[in-house]
Amino acid sequence: MSPDWLALESLSFTESLVFLATYAWPLFVAAAIAGLVDSIGGGGGLITIPTFLNLGVPAPLLLGCNKCVSTLGSLPAVLRYRRARLLPDLPRARWVRLFIGAALCSTVGAWLSQQKLILDNLHFMVPVLLFSVMGFMLKRWFWDERRMKRVATLGPADVDPVHPIEVALRRPTARTGIAGIALYDGLFGPGTGTFFLTLFEGLGLKTVSANAITKIFNLASNTGAIVWFGLHGKVIWPLGLSGAVFYLCGNYIGAGLVLRRGQGLVRVVVLLATSGLLIKHLLRYV
Repeated sequence: MSPDWLALESLSFTESLVFLATYAWPLFVAAAIAGLVDSIGGGGGLITIPTFLNLGVPAPLLLGCNKCVSTLGSLPAVLRYRRARLLPDLPRARWVRLFIGAALCSTVGAWLSQQKLILDNLHFMVPVLLFSVMGFMLKRWFWDERRMKRVATLGPADVDPVHPIEVALRRPTARTGIAGIALYDGLFGPGTGTFFLTLFEGLGLKTVSANAITKIFNLASNTGAIVWFGLHGKVIWPLGLSGAVFYLCGNYIGAGLVLRRGQGLVRVVVLLATSGLLIKHLLRYV
């Protein structure tokens, strides 16, 4: 029987720690691994969402809790790119408009995720969506591996000039793609960073620039969704925030060079772990 996650927020601080240590430890392990995976190419949601499913988190709160974990995890990536001077030097007003636009599209996705048709079928939709995302990630992780390894050797000199970036972002394809991916992020989420990266590279941007812009839009869409989920009471904050702490720890560890060299093995483990979690979930209905 699943624990009463709704009762978690009414407990004292000490009681909450005991409750989380007793019932939420699988999430802490999964969140740490997800943070590690996201630091070397994205896909952490492939692990956290099925973990929330297997913990028995109620469907209306599952996506909000997962978004709490991923939102806090996306901020350090933006800060790392800023410290390395790899963020494109677009005018601040331009960044603000783009950020708000992506955030608003994500809130629409978050609203859609709470509609009865989706909530009633979420436990069946999640495996289908996750396996679909896994197929896309396989291509990025293994077929495009040579290009992705090259990212670690690139620096500020490999960033696109401002003008080509502005031209790319003004294209209808870019605006439609950003809106659609941000909406998907609010609605579901896993693979969003990879979708953004694929979009910007498809617009002709260099890998470093595409990665940097991806981090910003990923943070924007995460922010829009978590604000909507939070305002509508769709987040179990002690669960989501504690998971975010372990996610950040995994992300920090994953930034190490040793793990970057072993990213192929890590990704294989992720795919196997995700498949196992989903199979465990589906066996409930056999």
